[in-house]
Amino acid sequence: MRAYLNLLSLPGVKRFVLSTFPGRLAYSMITLATYFFVHDVTGSITIAGIATGAETVASSLTAGMRGHAIDKFGQTRPLSLFIPSWVISLIVLSQVHSSVAIIIVSACVGLSSPPINLSARPLWRAAVGADNLRTAYALDTTMMNLTTVIGPVIATYVALNIGAHECLWLTAAFMLIGGLAMISMPLSRNWVPEPSEGNAFAVLRDKSFRILAIEGMIFGLGWGLLEIAIPSTSTKALHPELSAPLIATLATASIIGGLVIGGRKNAVTPLRGFKLASLCVTVSAAPLALTRPGWSMGIILAFIGLAIGFSMVYHWEIVEAVRPVGSATAAQAWLWTVEGTTLALGTALGAYLVDKLTPQVALAGVSLSLAASALFIWTYAAPRLSAADRPLSEIEKTEALADLESTNE
Repeated sequence: MRAYLNLLSLPGVKRFVLSTFPGRLAYSMITLATYFFVHDVTGSITIAGIATGAETVASSLTAGMRGHAIDKFGQTRPLSLFIPSWVISLIVLSQVHSSVAIIIVSACVGLSSPPINLSARPLWRAAVGADNLRTAYALDTTMMNLTTVIGPVIATYVALNIGAHECLWLTAAFMLIGGLAMISMPLSRNWVPEPSEGNAFAVLRDKSFRILAIEGMIFGLGWGLLEIAIPSTSTKALHPELSAPLIATLATASIIGGLVIGGRKNAVTPLRGFKLASLCVTVSAAPLALTRPGWSMGIILAFIGLAIGFSMVYHWEIVEAVRPVGSATAAQAWLWTVEGTTLALGTALGAYLVDKLTPQVALAGVSLSLAASALFIWTYAAPRLSAADRPLSEIEKTEALADLESTNE
């Protein structure tokens, strides 16, 4: 605790922590805010899923380019463009009612997504120095994880008890407040990017990165199915209010899993840990189709979240072990690009399966996708990622934890 208090006493750190919080809260609310608004307007779970999928795919396809913009131009100019564009797009979304217009505007929301988390990571290095970096990343991860738990709860409560229209406006307000706070920080305005080597697409030529990208695509499909299956299945069961606690259960368990593995002292290599964690994910998700919104689904989601927390730490440790030198920001941005694209497809597909077939089909799709991811890891990826079959240095572990917290832009 003393280490965190000492960290907060450093100049600019308190303001930094408070400035990033509203924007991250907006990101944690956007999926449910959009889902409930579109479902309220159209009455269709399928259209709601397509709209949230359009946001995600548009955001993920351009994440690498937005990350490169930060590396090339600094933070002030890109954030000054993306933040008001995102806010305006959400306001416009709250005013449209036709299905086509909703999907188009939802895609515009994704295209203008501000890279808040990608911007925060390099600022910590400038704010606290190398000696305090691990503590800083731990604090930052805790703050971001807090938003992933409370954001869905706020979005669900506001959408169901006040109004879905108002929920979108509140989400936009959080991003505007957080964005202005980020842009006005001297720490952000004075940050100078490192000299860039190559173009925004250079990391895509690395063989190890392409293997990780394929695994991310398979996993992203299953995760997209799960993200939309929770609220849509709850809606189908006439208990939409269960969406928030179920998502919060998944997020909280994932946080716990990440903290447990991130603080480990053993010498398990990233590759071996990732293989074992992928099996845990597969086993945990296997009975998902047998559950219903309520305690049974909550228990299974808790086990899935715990296993996912294990898996993600090892995943980013592998990235740190095999990525090309000088590609820390680009690697995580492009991995989100490919993973987020299939996540969006999974979101749209999951909503369709729930709406047109049965919730159990969508939930079974989650289990199959996560099992396919584990199969790919064991049979194809692992033999080709031998560079990750070694204990990491403390610096590499610290960088991996930072990747873990800054994935979703």
